[in-house]
Amino acid sequence: MKKLILASAVASVFVAHVAYAADAAPAAAPEHVVSYNVGVTTDYVFRGISQSRNKPAVSAGVDYSHTPTGLYLGTWASTISWVADSYADSVTTAGRGTTPYEVDFYGGIKGDMAAGLNYDVGGIYYMYPNHKLGKAPDANTLEVYGKIGYGPVYLKGSYALGDAIFVSDKAGSYYIDLGGDFPLAEGLVANAHYGMWRFQNGGAAPAASDYNYSDWKLGITKDLGNGLSGALAATGTNAKKGPWNFNNTGYLGDSKVIATLTKAF
Repeated sequence: MKKLILASAVASVFVAHVAYAADAAPAAAPEHVVSYNVGVTTDYVFRGISQSRNKPAVSAGVDYSHTPTGLYLGTWASTISWVADSYADSVTTAGRGTTPYEVDFYGGIKGDMAAGLNYDVGGIYYMYPNHKLGKAPDANTLEVYGKIGYGPVYLKGSYALGDAIFVSDKAGSYYIDLGGDFPLAEGLVANAHYGMWRFQNGGAAPAASDYNYSDWKLGITKDLGNGLSGALAATGTNAKKGPWNFNNTGYLGDSKVIATLTKAF
């Protein structure tokens, strides 16, 4: 469920670093850019919900961008636990989903507008290979998104075209994300975020509305040099404990502090 928050933090560190290095002569941006990233975190949290059952996770990704047009493509993968945890108690551990990871594919276009505004529009497909959850729900999810930013702040909306993640038959579910990345010093950025997820349509119990929640995050990201960055963040939700505790494997929306280390190259 994506690296969007992670990528935003890493990108904001890079931007801040460049801003404080204004005395250096700017280099011409290459037309085609391919970059890679690997990371490790104490808990893979997506929209305030743990994807790795409150345990560490590792990730890796690759991104391509076309500088003149603002077009970009990428893929990112991380270890997870929630798919296996979603199986009924009557199913043995050996028979649970063979998906200890997710793979995301995304693409879009971003750029600057007048009066300091910038935009980012695109789509992302969250894939859980061989997840065995069938069609109720189909863990694989396609979302489209649009983002507008001004200075360090942004507003982003994501809309599910098919089943929403975690919940079956929830096309039309949406997530609103308001946040900002605020430079504090050279290579040091403060990150703030507030989000709201709303699930739509009917379905088996629990009802879609039982999954609705809001989440928040406050943190800092530090550029450690040579493509290495570290982040420390506090995060939490008001998600109900019943729907967000898959087969009593642990509540996934607890408040917690997360540490992340990322290497970009």
